Amino acid sequence: MSLTIFIHNSAPVAIVRWFLDAKSNVIFASGPVVQVPLEEFRATGYDWVHRHFEEYRTVRLTEKQVVPVFRPGEAETLMKNRRAVQIGRYPDGTLLFSPKVIQKCDLACLEPVSKEARRTIPENSSPATFWKAFDEALSESPVNASA
Repeated sequence: MSLTIFIHNSAPVAIVRWFLDAKSNVIFASGPVVQVPLEEFRATGYDWVHRHFEEYRTVRLTEKQVVPVFRPGEAETLMKNRRAVQIGRYPDGTLLFSPKVIQKCDLACLEPVSKEARRTIPENSSPATFWKAFDEALSESPVNASA
């Protein structure tokens, strides 16, 4: 897990960043959550995701350095009525787009959709290929109004 992206058609995109600890065996979500208008995410998201993965390769956090992702009450606002896609990067540079089901408004309660719904592309793929994979994964993630 490296990024979790929450999409709503009429609200800003919410992006949660994940980092490894110093021993590279614990993954922390660290805030604050990044919010950008959907149009801006579509215009800059490809570059933004790639910059994050460059940072992810080198930045390691201790538990004390982790910043809460959500302010009190913010998780429900930013997760309810949205779809979720996690974007991960394998060591070989493959990007994995994994649609998620939001069971509850809690990052620990994101459940995977079927393996068949995942998409993978080489990290150096074109923006068109990136967005095609993202949109295909997103289409498999249901909106869960009861989250």
